[in-house]
Amino acid sequence: MNNPDRNCRSERRSGISSAGGKLLDIEDRIFTQHNLQLYGFGVAWAWTLFAGWLLFAKWINDGLRSIDFCWIWVSGKLAPSSNPALVYDPAAFTAALNTFLGTDACRFLNFSYPPTVLFFAYPFGLLPYMPAFAVWIVVTIVLYLVAVYAIIPRPAAVILALTPMAVPVNVLFGHNGFLTAGLIGLSLVFVERRPWLSGILFGLLTYKPQFGVLFPLALLASRNWRTLCWATASSVVVSAAAAAAFGYQGWPSFIDLLWHRNSTLSPDGVELELDSIYGLLYWAGISTWLSWTVHLAVAIVVAIAVCAVWAKPIPHSLKAAILCIGALTVTPYVLRYDLCILSIPVAFFVKDGLSRGFLAGERTVIAICIAAFLLWLALIPIGPVIYVVLLFLIARRIFAYQREDLGGRSTMLQSTEMSCVKSFETRCILWIKSAYGRGG
Repeated sequence: MNNPDRNCRSERRSGISSAGGKLLDIEDRIFTQHNLQLYGFGVAWAWTLFAGWLLFAKWINDGLRSIDFCWIWVSGKLAPSSNPALVYDPAAFTAALNTFLGTDACRFLNFSYPPTVLFFAYPFGLLPYMPAFAVWIVVTIVLYLVAVYAIIPRPAAVILALTPMAVPVNVLFGHNGFLTAGLIGLSLVFVERRPWLSGILFGLLTYKPQFGVLFPLALLASRNWRTLCWATASSVVVSAAAAAAFGYQGWPSFIDLLWHRNSTLSPDGVELELDSIYGLLYWAGISTWLSWTVHLAVAIVVAIAVCAVWAKPIPHSLKAAILCIGALTVTPYVLRYDLCILSIPVAFFVKDGLSRGFLAGERTVIAICIAAFLLWLALIPIGPVIYVVLLFLIARRIFAYQREDLGGRSTMLQSTEMSCVKSFETRCILWIKSAYGRGG
């Protein structure tokens, strides 16, 4: 009996080089939807058990009052006070932590975010600590998964988005990586269809200003004036609203805080491991001056490349992917929980592969990148290496698209998918007719 799915795969391989076709056939057999869902469920369940066990142990030990969420909750408590700018006073913030948490277990004695973050923290300060933590995790992870699903509307994509190691890191520490990834993903999804919504989401992203450096440059390069205007207006309104709601003193205090940083770009007395090019070089023992020089040189090259891509008629999925990776690459201040953002460019990249066909080796390299994050357990800042690899994959795909290697394959793939759809519809019609005949 003829197998339509097998015919679809064989038609898709016509016109592809033998070596590349063999590798693609192997990847097709490995990266099936069934296998990916099975892998995703397995890893997600393993992370759930791992994170649940550690959270339970920390809850028994100190009631989860030593994790990063403690500063989010306490800043939410201070937001409606008569002087919210106290969050920028280390002594006052430490006293507030001890008062509201009833313990000195929380070691995060510095508040290093702009006042706009208080809009996100304020609702959770109205809840008791443990319910606030649970609601924070649920709300932010749902936002993150919604962003991934908006890019690739398939259940497998949502399941696989739970597999990177940054996911349990965010759950364990109760940090804001899910929130950042969700805002970036949704803002890029709506750039072309709903510029006003995209601009508003860009404005909310100003609570993490280090990740927004390339966004206005990309919008300028692509002459996307409506989104740029909405993003600018949204940023100004959100900043002014923060000054009105929480006091204008917050902005001068935040700016002053930026000048008091040590060699790891952290507040004095705090040492953090950065997953940036600067952080990797500093971790490797390279001098601070040379680390900064290399980082800035790479950042300039990446910024120029992102603007060049956004200025050309290239598929939006590839533009969004390179902008996300570029945003992570140009900033020197990237921490482990921030790497949930990587799920967004990978999702855009895979979306382009699903629409135009994958190039040989792409899915294998992405799988290796995901596995490489296990090196985090050895405290190795592997993030910058992943950025470079993903930038290479995106550049390779853009060059292939410009050579029409993907364009020709796109036509072939669309016709093949259409034949597959027709075969599926034919089977459905035959099944309905047979069922109707039996019923009659």
